[in-house]
Amino acid sequence: MVKVWDLVTQKCLATLEGHQDQIVKVQWLNMGLQFATASVDGVVKLWNLKKQQCVNTFEMHADRIWCMDLYEVLEKNEDKGDEDDVEYKSTVNMITGGCDSTLKIWQDVTVEQEHEDKEAQLKRIQDEQKLSHLIRKEDFIEAAMLAFKMNKLRDFYHVLLKVMRSEDKGD
Repeated sequence: MVKVWDLVTQKCLATLEGHQDQIVKVQWLNMGLQFATASVDGVVKLWNLKKQQCVNTFEMHADRIWCMDLYEVLEKNEDKGDEDDVEYKSTVNMITGGCDSTLKIWQDVTVEQEHEDKEAQLKRIQDEQKLSHLIRKEDFIEAAMLAFKMNKLRDFYHVLLKVMRSEDKGD
């Protein structure tokens, strides 16, 4: 159990439960909006203080975790062509050590994951627009292949019906 206290008023702000054993380390992130806890149960939990809930659980070690720390890595942004205007990308990594004689290093890939999700969503929207366009143009073979590729089985079924109807009219 983790308790977060206001040191001025001496009041408990939050009581968060989730670990099965003692917590050995707490580390603040994101300017105090989140924190990570490491426990002797071999698990690290990431907490959102505002929501007062666990947002992620990492089963990092086969045995007890004894230490955890966060460190920042600055990488030169290669996307910039102008050498005078150098930009750096900052990422926060977490390192833990445990009784299983291993050190685990974890990198926060939230930004990269969000970028991939947005790209996938844009691709889905573009494919849906293309599918609608193919159906309007009555290019049913291409529409059927795209609907099947997109796993839009209802659209695939309706396109196939249109293909069969158009073949019946052609006979």
